[in-house]
Amino acid sequence: MILTILGRLRQLLRFSVRAGTVLSLAAVFLSGCAYQSSGQLGSGSTIDNPIERKFTWFSYLDAADIRNSCAAGGPDHYRIVYNGQYYDHLRTYEATDGAKPHLVARARGQSGNLLEMGFSSFEELLGPWQFHRSDSDLNAADWSKLRDSLHQAGFASGSQAGLRLHSQDFYWLVAGCEAGKFFVNAWADKPRAFALTRTSFLDFLLKHDQTGIAFLPPRAVTYMDKNDQGKGRHKDYSGAFVITLREDGIGRAGL
Repeated sequence: MILTILGRLRQLLRFSVRAGTVLSLAAVFLSGCAYQSSGQLGSGSTIDNPIERKFTWFSYLDAADIRNSCAAGGPDHYRIVYNGQYYDHLRTYEATDGAKPHLVARARGQSGNLLEMGFSSFEELLGPWQFHRSDSDLNAADWSKLRDSLHQAGFASGSQAGLRLHSQDFYWLVAGCEAGKFFVNAWADKPRAFALTRTSFLDFLLKHDQTGIAFLPPRAVTYMDKNDQGKGRHKDYSGAFVITLREDGIGRAGL
Protein backbone atom coordinates (compact mmCIF):
# COMPACT_ATOMS: atom_id res chain seq x y z
CA MET A 1 0.00 0.00 0.00
CA ILE A 2 2.71 2.46 0.99
CA LEU A 3 4.72 1.95 -2.22
CA THR A 4 1.62 2.52 -4.33
CA ILE A 5 0.85 5.71 -2.41
CA LEU A 6 4.40 7.03 -2.83
CA GLY A 7 4.26 6.27 -6.55
CA ARG A 8 1.11 8.36 -6.86
CA LEU A 9 2.71 11.16 -4.87
CA ARG A 10 5.71 11.24 -7.22
CA GLN A 11 3.32 11.73 -10.13
CA LEU A 12 1.46 14.47 -8.29
CA LEU A 13 4.72 16.29 -7.57
CA ARG A 14 5.25 16.93 -11.29
CA PHE A 15 1.99 18.87 -11.47
CA SER A 16 2.13 20.59 -8.10
CA VAL A 17 2.77 24.35 -8.09
CA ARG A 18 3.37 24.46 -4.35
CA ALA A 19 5.00 21.75 -2.30
CA GLY A 20 2.27 22.22 0.29
CA THR A 21 -0.21 20.74 -2.19
CA VAL A 22 1.68 17.43 -2.21
CA LEU A 23 1.69 17.26 1.56
CA SER A 24 -2.01 18.01 1.77
CA LEU A 25 -2.71 15.19 -0.65
CA ALA A 26 -0.45 12.91 1.38
CA ALA A 27 -2.64 13.53 4.39
CA VAL A 28 -5.63 12.21 2.47
CA PHE A 29 -3.86 9.07 1.25
CA LEU A 30 -2.02 8.17 4.45
CA SER A 31 -4.44 9.06 7.24
CA GLY A 32 -5.23 6.01 9.32
CA CYS A 33 -2.04 4.08 8.45
CA ALA A 34 -0.44 2.21 11.34
CA TYR A 35 3.25 1.58 11.96
CA GLN A 36 4.38 -1.82 10.74
CA SER A 37 7.82 -3.08 11.66
CA SER A 38 9.45 -5.54 9.27
CA GLY A 39 10.93 -8.92 10.08
CA GLN A 40 14.42 -7.44 10.15
CA LEU A 41 14.84 -4.82 12.87
CA GLY A 42 14.75 -1.33 11.43
CA SER A 43 14.54 -2.43 7.78
CA GLY A 44 11.58 -1.14 5.82
CA SER A 45 10.32 0.84 8.80
CA THR A 46 7.50 3.24 7.97
CA ILE A 47 9.12 5.95 10.08
CA ASP A 48 12.11 6.25 7.74
CA ASN A 49 10.01 8.00 5.12
CA PRO A 50 9.02 11.47 6.42
CA ILE A 51 5.54 11.49 4.89
CA GLU A 52 4.72 8.04 6.20
CA ARG A 53 6.17 8.98 9.59
CA LYS A 54 3.76 11.89 9.90
CA PHE A 55 0.85 9.43 9.94
CA THR A 56 2.43 6.49 11.76
CA TRP A 57 4.28 8.35 14.51
CA PHE A 58 1.59 7.90 17.18
CA SER A 59 1.35 4.21 16.35
CA TYR A 60 5.15 3.95 16.55
CA LEU A 61 5.18 5.56 20.00
CA ASP A 62 2.34 3.31 21.15
CA ALA A 63 4.57 0.30 20.25
CA ALA A 64 1.67 -2.07 19.56
CA ASP A 65 3.99 -4.08 17.30
CA ILE A 66 6.29 -4.77 20.27
CA ARG A 67 3.41 -5.28 22.72
CA ASN A 68 1.58 -7.75 20.48
CA SER A 69 4.67 -9.86 19.78
CA CYS A 70 5.95 -9.86 23.37
CA ALA A 71 6.01 -13.43 24.70
CA ALA A 72 8.04 -15.60 27.04
CA GLY A 73 11.07 -17.03 25.28
CA GLY A 74 11.10 -14.30 22.65
CA PRO A 75 13.83 -11.68 22.17
CA ASP A 76 13.96 -8.56 24.30
CA HIS A 77 13.22 -5.40 22.33
CA TYR A 78 13.48 -1.76 23.41
CA ARG A 79 12.18 1.31 21.56
CA ILE A 80 13.73 4.49 22.98
CA VAL A 81 12.56 7.88 21.69
CA TYR A 82 13.84 11.35 22.51
CA ASN A 83 11.54 14.25 21.65
CA GLY A 84 13.54 17.49 21.67
CA GLN A 85 10.60 19.58 20.50
CA TYR A 86 9.14 17.49 17.69
CA TYR A 87 9.81 19.84 14.77
CA ASP A 88 13.33 20.69 15.92
CA HIS A 89 14.88 17.41 17.06
CA LEU A 90 14.02 13.70 17.20
CA ARG A 91 16.06 10.67 18.12
CA THR A 92 14.89 7.07 18.16
CA TYR A 93 16.69 3.85 19.04
CA GLU A 94 15.61 0.26 18.37
CA ALA A 95 17.53 -2.37 20.31
CA THR A 96 17.01 -6.13 20.27
CA ASP A 97 18.93 -9.14 21.55
CA GLY A 98 17.79 -11.62 18.90
CA ALA A 99 20.45 -13.72 17.14
CA LYS A 100 22.91 -10.95 18.03
CA PRO A 101 22.32 -7.77 20.07
CA HIS A 102 21.84 -4.87 17.69
CA LEU A 103 21.07 -1.16 17.91
CA VAL A 104 19.52 1.02 15.19
CA ALA A 105 19.88 4.77 15.80
CA ARG A 106 17.94 7.46 13.94
CA ALA A 107 18.09 11.21 14.39
CA ARG A 108 16.76 14.35 12.74
CA GLY A 109 17.47 18.02 13.34
CA GLN A 110 15.41 21.08 12.52
CA SER A 111 13.56 20.86 9.21
CA GLY A 112 13.31 24.51 8.20
CA ASN A 113 10.50 26.07 6.16
CA LEU A 114 9.34 23.88 3.29
CA LEU A 115 8.01 26.70 1.13
CA GLU A 116 11.34 28.53 1.17
CA MET A 117 13.26 25.53 -0.21
CA GLY A 118 13.82 24.52 -3.81
CA PHE A 119 13.61 20.89 -4.93
CA SER A 120 14.35 19.14 -8.20
CA SER A 121 13.11 15.69 -7.18
CA PHE A 122 10.75 13.92 -4.83
CA GLU A 123 13.69 12.66 -2.76
CA GLU A 124 15.02 16.21 -2.30
CA LEU A 125 11.57 17.32 -1.21
CA LEU A 126 11.68 14.81 1.65
CA GLY A 127 15.32 15.54 2.52
CA PRO A 128 14.85 18.04 5.38
CA TRP A 129 12.75 15.51 7.32
CA GLN A 130 14.78 12.38 6.59
CA PHE A 131 16.23 10.49 9.54
CA HIS A 132 19.99 9.99 9.58
CA ARG A 133 20.56 6.36 10.52
CA SER A 134 23.32 4.15 11.91
CA ASP A 135 23.45 0.44 12.81
CA SER A 136 25.65 -1.02 15.53
CA ASP A 137 26.20 -4.59 16.68
CA LEU A 138 26.44 -4.91 20.46
CA ASN A 139 28.26 -7.50 22.52
CA ALA A 140 26.88 -9.16 25.64
CA ALA A 141 28.49 -6.58 27.92
CA ASP A 142 27.00 -3.74 25.90
CA TRP A 143 23.55 -5.29 26.08
CA SER A 144 23.77 -5.75 29.84
CA LYS A 145 24.88 -2.14 30.23
CA LEU A 146 21.95 -0.86 28.17
CA ARG A 147 19.45 -2.99 30.07
CA ASP A 148 20.90 -2.01 33.45
CA SER A 149 20.88 1.69 32.55
CA LEU A 150 17.21 1.50 31.57
CA HIS A 151 16.38 -0.13 34.88
CA GLN A 152 18.40 2.47 36.79
CA ALA A 153 16.20 5.11 35.16
CA GLY A 154 13.09 3.25 36.31
CA PHE A 155 12.00 1.77 33.00
CA ALA A 156 10.25 -1.25 34.53
CA SER A 157 9.38 0.18 37.94
CA GLY A 158 5.86 1.36 37.12
CA SER A 159 4.76 3.79 34.45
CA GLN A 160 3.63 7.36 34.96
CA ALA A 161 0.17 6.72 33.52
CA GLY A 162 -1.66 9.96 32.87
CA LEU A 163 1.49 11.96 32.11
CA ARG A 164 0.72 14.40 29.28
CA LEU A 165 3.51 15.14 26.81
CA HIS A 166 3.30 18.07 24.40
CA SER A 167 5.07 17.92 21.04
CA GLN A 168 7.08 20.98 22.10
CA ASP A 169 8.23 19.33 25.35
CA PHE A 170 11.56 17.62 25.87
CA TYR A 171 11.06 14.00 26.92
CA TRP A 172 12.20 10.39 26.64
CA LEU A 173 9.66 7.65 25.95
CA VAL A 174 10.71 4.01 26.28
CA ALA A 175 8.60 0.99 25.36
CA GLY A 176 9.89 -2.54 25.35
CA CYS A 177 9.48 -6.24 25.82
CA GLU A 178 11.72 -7.77 28.46
CA ALA A 179 11.57 -11.41 29.57
CA GLY A 180 8.13 -11.73 28.00
CA LYS A 181 6.65 -8.68 29.72
CA PHE A 182 5.76 -5.36 28.10
CA PHE A 183 6.69 -2.08 29.78
CA VAL A 184 6.35 1.58 28.84
CA ASN A 185 7.56 4.66 30.67
CA ALA A 186 8.43 8.30 30.04
CA TRP A 187 10.58 11.00 31.57
CA ALA A 188 9.76 14.64 30.90
CA ASP A 189 11.97 17.67 31.51
CA LYS A 190 9.48 19.62 33.58
CA PRO A 191 9.68 21.38 36.96
CA ARG A 192 10.17 18.84 39.76
CA ALA A 193 10.41 16.06 37.17
CA PHE A 194 13.28 13.76 36.18
CA ALA A 195 16.18 15.71 34.67
CA LEU A 196 16.71 14.35 31.17
CA THR A 197 20.42 15.07 31.19
CA ARG A 198 20.74 12.60 34.08
CA THR A 199 19.13 9.66 32.31
CA SER A 200 21.54 6.81 32.86
CA PHE A 201 21.09 5.48 29.31
CA LEU A 202 21.90 8.76 27.50
CA ASP A 203 25.69 8.34 27.45
CA PHE A 204 25.38 4.73 26.27
CA LEU A 205 23.09 5.63 23.37
CA LEU A 206 25.18 8.57 22.20
CA LYS A 207 28.34 6.43 22.37
CA HIS A 208 26.78 3.98 19.90
CA ASP A 209 25.04 6.63 17.79
CA GLN A 210 26.82 7.31 14.49
CA THR A 211 24.07 9.38 12.86
CA GLY A 212 26.17 12.54 12.97
CA ILE A 213 23.28 14.57 14.43
CA ALA A 214 24.27 16.40 17.62
CA PHE A 215 22.11 15.84 20.70
CA LEU A 216 19.87 18.82 21.50
CA PRO A 217 19.71 19.13 25.30
CA PRO A 218 16.48 20.23 26.98
CA ARG A 219 15.74 23.88 27.70
CA ALA A 220 12.88 25.77 29.29
CA VAL A 221 9.70 25.49 27.22
CA THR A 222 7.64 28.65 26.90
CA TYR A 223 3.99 29.39 26.20
CA MET A 224 5.00 30.63 22.73
CA ASP A 225 6.73 27.32 22.03
CA LYS A 226 3.55 25.39 22.72
CA ASN A 227 1.46 27.67 20.56
CA ASP A 228 3.81 27.55 17.55
CA GLN A 229 4.42 31.28 17.62
CA GLY A 230 7.51 33.18 16.57
CA LYS A 231 9.10 30.53 14.33
CA GLY A 232 6.91 30.60 11.23
CA ARG A 233 5.74 27.04 11.73
CA HIS A 234 2.26 28.00 10.49
CA LYS A 235 3.84 28.12 7.02
CA ASP A 236 5.30 24.65 7.34
CA TYR A 237 3.94 21.10 7.46
CA SER A 238 3.32 21.11 11.21
CA GLY A 239 0.87 21.26 14.09
CA ALA A 240 1.18 20.85 17.83
CA PHE A 241 -0.08 17.67 19.47
CA VAL A 242 -0.27 16.05 22.90
CA ILE A 243 0.06 12.39 23.89
CA THR A 244 -0.91 10.83 27.21
CA LEU A 245 0.99 7.93 28.75
CA ARG A 246 -1.06 4.84 29.57
CA GLU A 247 -0.18 1.57 31.32
CA ASP A 248 0.04 -0.24 27.99
CA GLY A 249 1.15 2.45 25.57
CA ILE A 250 0.11 5.98 24.69
CA GLY A 251 -3.14 7.79 24.00
CA ARG A 252 -3.54 10.78 21.75
CA ALA A 253 -4.92 13.73 23.68
CA GLY A 254 -4.93 16.31 20.92
CA LEU A 255 -3.63 17.48 17.57
